[in-house]
Amino acid sequence: MLDELNAQQREVVETQGHCEAIACPGAGKTKTIATKAALLLGQRDRYVGAVTFSKDAALELRARILTLSGDSGKRRLVASTFHSLAFKQIRADRSQQSDVASEGDRQGLLAGVLQDLDIDWTVEDATALIEKIKTNFGKVDRGTPEASLYAAYQDALMRNGKLDFQDMLRLAVEGMETGRVKPYPFTDLLVDEFQDTDPLQYRWVQLHAEAGATVTIVGDDDQSIYGFRSALGYRGMQSFAAEFNAQQIVLGSNYRCRSEILTAADTVIRKNVERIPKVLHAAKGAGGHISASRFQDEYAEAVAAVEELAPHLARGASAAILARTNRILDPIEAVCRSHGVPYFRASGYSILNRPEGAVMCNLLAVIQGAKTNGLDNVLAFCGVSTRDLRLLHSKMGASLEQQTKANLIDLGLAEATATGYRDFMKRMGEWKALCARQFYSLILDGVVEWLSKFANKDAAERAIRGTYDVLSRLSGSFTERIEFLRQDNNEPVDGALVLTTMHGSKGLEWDHVWIARAEEAVVPDEKSPESEERRLFYVAMTRARESLMVTMTKRNPISRFALEAGLSIK
Repeated sequence: MLDELNAQQREVVETQGHCEAIACPGAGKTKTIATKAALLLGQRDRYVGAVTFSKDAALELRARILTLSGDSGKRRLVASTFHSLAFKQIRADRSQQSDVASEGDRQGLLAGVLQDLDIDWTVEDATALIEKIKTNFGKVDRGTPEASLYAAYQDALMRNGKLDFQDMLRLAVEGMETGRVKPYPFTDLLVDEFQDTDPLQYRWVQLHAEAGATVTIVGDDDQSIYGFRSALGYRGMQSFAAEFNAQQIVLGSNYRCRSEILTAADTVIRKNVERIPKVLHAAKGAGGHISASRFQDEYAEAVAAVEELAPHLARGASAAILARTNRILDPIEAVCRSHGVPYFRASGYSILNRPEGAVMCNLLAVIQGAKTNGLDNVLAFCGVSTRDLRLLHSKMGASLEQQTKANLIDLGLAEATATGYRDFMKRMGEWKALCARQFYSLILDGVVEWLSKFANKDAAERAIRGTYDVLSRLSGSFTERIEFLRQDNNEPVDGALVLTTMHGSKGLEWDHVWIARAEEAVVPDEKSPESEERRLFYVAMTRARESLMVTMTKRNPISRFALEAGLSIK
């Protein structure tokens, strides 16, 4: 096993005391800790814990360890997530026998608490606040609205016999500190992605080290991108090394990126001040390609990206388009759909599958005459109640028609509803006349403008705009365009172009990567610290194996990170 490791990886594996492995992107860190765990399990007096952040990562790590060690050490290996391990600890404490609250439970309880306290916060904001308080060991300033919210929420959980996700670690740590909960009897504890640990997780590791476990942590402060979740990053890694006199070993050999890509990424990340110094080396050598271009708008950028990457996919290579936020992926998805390019939207959801898109398609089908009825969902979207729809159908049957305002009011409709209905039916007449002359673009523009007036949420507006973006780029009748739109090519299959956020790309890699909208006010995001945004851009750049394209539009100035990379922008 040791023969397959480089000198630095081998040093991590052979270190006897506490160890901190600082692993650059593509450094083979999982291989390193799996080898170390396997060799430890070869000693019958060792009980090994391997901890990471997601269930999938824990299962993969366990499988890799057992492949190397064989089944002989299976009973002496625990590979799991922080929260799963903490939950088992508090389950062993008979004073903690609550069930875990589902996401629906949490939202329902928080909504009730907000209403009871008459606090004008969204459930989403309240959830983030509760998580922040619990990550800080439940500490909150007394007499503040935050303290009232936290106390009321905890009381609601207790009344319902529930504990939430963050409670697992908080209660496990509190229990170990008071002696009520026992630490795991690990002789050795290996922690992956240590830069992402928050104060509670750090304390959990710390308590196990104090209980006698020899700890090896693996992480990269330059890839710490979860500060908004209280990840400790550089501070956590430096604190661990100092507190436990851990041997720091840099895994600086990158086995993923060509040197052209790694050099540019390294140039960017070196601009950060608070970081562990490291020298990076591209083991694959030169031969990569990195370039940058600026486009008139996001649609020109999206077309260029899809048309550039599609041939690579056809040749069997992998490719991804990365963006700072999900919203930026909307026009790219629209171009993928209109071009018929297989893609997979790995982060968030497809806006084209939202009901607002179906409302728009239904309306266009009625305008063309492909359907003679079915306006109910359109009118309902525009605010007509179910009661009023029943009244309209009682007068006109299945097919709705224009009526005088007096007739509609006599029917029982409110004056405002009658006015809105007449306005809509007038528009319908105009659109049908335009359709007879095949003025499809004018109809699409009018329909989008009309429906957007009633889109009361950002996601609804994005769905309408996204559906328009696809249909406007197709030719033929509305029926033909809608049929093409419904050929859903958003599937996680081999050969699909991956669309994801920079955060979602963490831990992944592709042959060809395209970073979209590298602009000021986009990346860096003004709400996030510049140093963390720079780390996020670095993570995005180092997902690429063979080629990296960084693009931007003329809507904003070029991102400082693209300039720091020394790219020649066309």
